[in-house]
Amino acid sequence: MDIVFGDCVALGNFRYALLLVDVSTRYAWLYGLEALTSNAVIEALEAFQADAGRLPKKFHADFDKKLIGGGTLRWITKNKSKIIAANAGRQSSNGLVERTWRTIITMARAYITEKQVGREFWYYAILHAVLMINQVPGRLGRKLTSPFELVHGVKPDSRTGFELFSVGYFSRDEDGASARSKIEYYSLDGIAVGRGAKTNTVIFYNPVTQSYYRPQAFRLDEGRLPVTNFPKSIKYDGGLTCSLLRNRTDPVPEPFPPGTRVILQNVEGGADDTSKGTIQSVPLHDGTSPTSYVVHMDDGTTREVDYADLLGRANADGIPSPPTEDPFKSLPHFLQRGSKLTMDFDGAFHKGYLEHSSEGGFRFDVRRNARSKKVDWSIPLPAFVQQWTTLCAEDVLIPGHGTVSSFLKPNSTNNAPSANFVSAKNLLSPCPPSLKLALHPSNPDRHTWLKSYLEEKGGLEDLNVFTKINKKQYLALRRQGLVPKCLPSMCVLVVKPNKDGQPHRAKSRIVVLGNFEDRVYSKSKRYVLKYSSLRLLTSKAVGEKRVLQQGDCKNAFCNATLPEDEKMVIRPPVGDPAYAKDEYWLLNKTLYGLRRSPRHWYNMITAILTKMGLHASPHDPCLFNGVVTSDADRAAALCASSPAATTAPLPTSPSNPAADVHVGLYVDDFVFYSEDPAQEEKFRVELEKHIKVDFMGDVDYFLGTAFTWLRHDNGHVSVHLCQSAFTEHTAHRFAVSKMKRVPNMTPYRSGLPIDSIPPPSDSDPDLARRTKVYQSIVGSINWLATCTRPDIAPCLTFLSTYNCKPNVQHYRAAIHALKYLYSTSEYGISFHSDAPDTLEAFNHFPNHHDKEAYKDASPPAPADCHRLTAFSDACWGGQFGNAVANGTPLELFKYRSLSGFVICRCGGPIAWKAVRQDQTALSSCEAEIIATNECIGELVDLRHRAADLGMADVEGTTTVYNDNQGAVDWAASITNKGIKHINLRENKVREVHANGTVAVTHIPGAINGSDIFTKEMKDQAHFRRLRDCMMVSRAAFLRHGHAVPSHVIPHSVLPFFALPTAE
Repeated sequence: MDIVFGDCVALGNFRYALLLVDVSTRYAWLYGLEALTSNAVIEALEAFQADAGRLPKKFHADFDKKLIGGGTLRWITKNKSKIIAANAGRQSSNGLVERTWRTIITMARAYITEKQVGREFWYYAILHAVLMINQVPGRLGRKLTSPFELVHGVKPDSRTGFELFSVGYFSRDEDGASARSKIEYYSLDGIAVGRGAKTNTVIFYNPVTQSYYRPQAFRLDEGRLPVTNFPKSIKYDGGLTCSLLRNRTDPVPEPFPPGTRVILQNVEGGADDTSKGTIQSVPLHDGTSPTSYVVHMDDGTTREVDYADLLGRANADGIPSPPTEDPFKSLPHFLQRGSKLTMDFDGAFHKGYLEHSSEGGFRFDVRRNARSKKVDWSIPLPAFVQQWTTLCAEDVLIPGHGTVSSFLKPNSTNNAPSANFVSAKNLLSPCPPSLKLALHPSNPDRHTWLKSYLEEKGGLEDLNVFTKINKKQYLALRRQGLVPKCLPSMCVLVVKPNKDGQPHRAKSRIVVLGNFEDRVYSKSKRYVLKYSSLRLLTSKAVGEKRVLQQGDCKNAFCNATLPEDEKMVIRPPVGDPAYAKDEYWLLNKTLYGLRRSPRHWYNMITAILTKMGLHASPHDPCLFNGVVTSDADRAAALCASSPAATTAPLPTSPSNPAADVHVGLYVDDFVFYSEDPAQEEKFRVELEKHIKVDFMGDVDYFLGTAFTWLRHDNGHVSVHLCQSAFTEHTAHRFAVSKMKRVPNMTPYRSGLPIDSIPPPSDSDPDLARRTKVYQSIVGSINWLATCTRPDIAPCLTFLSTYNCKPNVQHYRAAIHALKYLYSTSEYGISFHSDAPDTLEAFNHFPNHHDKEAYKDASPPAPADCHRLTAFSDACWGGQFGNAVANGTPLELFKYRSLSGFVICRCGGPIAWKAVRQDQTALSSCEAEIIATNECIGELVDLRHRAADLGMADVEGTTTVYNDNQGAVDWAASITNKGIKHINLRENKVREVHANGTVAVTHIPGAINGSDIFTKEMKDQAHFRRLRDCMMVSRAAFLRHGHAVPSHVIPHSVLPFFALPTAE
């Protein structure tokens, strides 16, 4: 409990109020106090005792003698309660009351501001706010309740609510004992200030009569402000100032702090005989220190001066005169009064002037011009004399109003080396569509884009990508048949965002329009890293308590030499500021846009990595693994293998082998790590010998995915992957960001399955436009479902079925799914190097002996929790349910079952899929076998890639959990005559089961995580449980680390499956 007060005497003669908050229910009580006497506080506590039914066992309060001493303490003790107070030096330790009070005062300000009533209404405003917060719903475990319901046992009645401080009209046929005449109004107006404690009727206050009324019948005029009815009695004075009562006065700032320059009158001189000095120390008033100010005079002497003497040259109000010295005296010439400055503030550069005042000190003023007296806005510059060097060195303040260079060094979130590039944070206009428009004099960002283009072109010239030739030389090459017809080129401009979706880099890229190339090549295939390989590599790094590192090959496609039979001539891009007439570029190396550039680059980088000792995975050509060897290592190995030098030491020995380096390559971006930091550094050094690379430290933003790393105190590592920036961008693109976020929603609309929606009419005039927008939405959802959002995969499967011809309801279903993604934009997948994790928490895998969630299966061992584990499931039949009326024709594919699986490792999903089966299953067992076959195919491929990386997951059998006993028995080759019709291709499941690659095991359907991939979940709570078993929000990840987040249900409420009893 605590005492609160307002800045005036409130209506009802209340100067203070007693606030009490229950710790267990968060229910609040408020009682007005006319004074701070013990009797007033006791009277409020007696009212609280009557309302609450009894006193609590103990009160918590601050060190306030009005609450913990005198008659109040005796009354509390007499009633067999006690009070616990904070220490005398800790006045702000009553956290629960203070947090509640901050909410109350914010609501009260809103009430007063909305109705524009005076400050004297502050008590009724906070009283109404207390009543409202008692009715705010919240979750207690899995139950939605409110403090009001917890205390009173019933739900609050919404009919009792009204708009506070509304004008009301009620009947009043008499004044006191005398009846009103016929010519007098029988209706009286008033201001609704609350409800009566006994009758629960609305209390009205009339400012004219200064009386309160409790009419039985009334009418509220909520649209009218009280000041219109009582213009002379109501005065809105700008809001409310309330606070908690404290046993202290507001501190007064020291008028003469150390370092202040002062002017003192000499003792033996006249009135004009003065000397200057500097305050050295101030009186501390502790009984031992001097009670006077110590001033160091400019002549080297020291004087002790009283406060009154320092005020000798003060003005009539007792305020010390401002120092006579110029405050700009110690500043350089470009930082004087009125100097032109450009300031980097709030992500943009602003032009202004430096000013100083005796009251506010230094400030940065933004004015129309130097002579203008009107200041648009200003920014204070505290301690400017000490900090001006730092502000100028960090380009926060730039002298002058000239063009600001945007070639800035970006911030690094992991304090690791980062590349220099042209920043986009200060762009004033959208990205221009062409270089010509970007460099036009009317473009305010032309200097930024010029810097970006010169960086790109200069990089090509440094790499000797092209040679400038004239038209005569080009025609000579054409006649000799050495080059085909020249190709046009263009400069692509793009603003690359950071992981938060904010403008980060202004990038220019000179590309060839390769679609005009008339050459035909037999091989132009290019390779990129599979996203499942990236997740597999991330889980491997986390499992070994390492953090992935990131690198970027500069101008990757411009490094490979162009073969003689592929020589090409291009024209410079339109808008090149250095373009000369009849200028052509003869390409010496590959360039972006040429058909064979990706293949040439891949061959080059593969050759470099192979030379370094790495080898590509046969199952993912962009996944590399091996021990890095340098030229010195190869020379030493060559000498060791010669007969003359058999005693030479080998670079590595079998007893102490070097750790492998694992690399994932996606065109010119790559990630890598090794268990040995020395091998990582060796990889950096060796790669930089062959190609220009920017190493950017820990992976922060890769392939559109934000990586959040946690290094725990116990040495373990966790990582969170999400695409919140892309989700927010997509929501803004399709106007979903204007909708209200609903965190507890699901991607499915209740009662309207997607498959139940009929096709559109062929005469629909809006079909073409809707189809284009629909395909864009589904494509964006597909990117999220492929990378970090497995929860949206089944919804994507349903939506993508109608890409060619969506109905209006299909479009609304897509928008609903996008709204779900927008509401949960911070959700992603995570991997952890230690247990437990969210997957184990849901599937209940803590110990071998804990089998309460299983009937006939053994849970995986703790050591296996970081190995590949798969879950498969299927939903037999269609998904339209009862939403389609009898007699409605349906497409045959809607009757097919949906297969789903998820493969996990280190607490997070590595691969997942939700796909409609290509044939109709005749039984649920057949549908489950087809789903298991889909899972086995991806699992075997993952095991191959895991074997290429040297992972221990392939040394044993990988478990596949399925909730259909018939499918489990079939996988074990147990004869079942009911499923003899199943095609032989599903026999692959039996083969891998027989050779020990996988083991299909039964798991109850209620805890099968892959169940989320097989149907439109009607049970929203179950959907969230399934989602949270493999996903987590970034906020929960940062808060809980690797532990189970709060939104995952506790073990006590999991479905209980008893072991079968022996008969």
